[in-house]
Amino acid sequence: MRYFESDSASLAGSLLLAHPSMRDENFERTLIFISINDPEDGSFGVILNRLSENNLDEVLPNEDLGPLAKTPVHFGGPVANDQLLLIAFQWHPSKTGRGQGSWSWRHDLNMEAAQEMVQRGEGVLRVFEGYTGWSKGQLERELQHNYWIVHEPGPEMLDAVDTDELWKKLVRSHGPVFEFLTSAPDNLGNN
Repeated sequence: MRYFESDSASLAGSLLLAHPSMRDENFERTLIFISINDPEDGSFGVILNRLSENNLDEVLPNEDLGPLAKTPVHFGGPVANDQLLLIAFQWHPSKTGRGQGSWSWRHDLNMEAAQEMVQRGEGVLRVFEGYTGWSKGQLERELQHNYWIVHEPGPEMLDAVDTDELWKKLVRSHGPVFEFLTSAPDNLGNN
């Protein structure tokens, strides 16, 4: 199984944290894992912290899903949200003691490969409806306008139960201004 790995020359392998001021309902308070980032071809990622209310067996009731049946389905983004993506992640702790480690990922899995991976206990599988995408230069422009905070992913990104709290924790780690912004009430007009 071939996994992709972080490349320091691109944002692939990074997390994007929605800026606290973002009010786009598709992306407000989201953590997005960037799987592909190419200045010429654009970028591809999935929202990690938006669970749907369904497991895979509810989305595909007529499929023999074996060990995948009760896998939660996440809302991956507003693009092609009628399609399912199966993505395998593996965490690699730092061997040098510098940095906390890195993720590798595979986003081209079919059901059979995903079932085999789960049976072998290899990596963490996530299922997404849809994805996020940016055309050539679009993500770079959004970063210049501070729509996103780039964050190095850690092992907690796939383990969180309260994903809103994880978003807050990660955003707050970027300094006191962000701590203040994440503490503000959702609707300031209610004060």
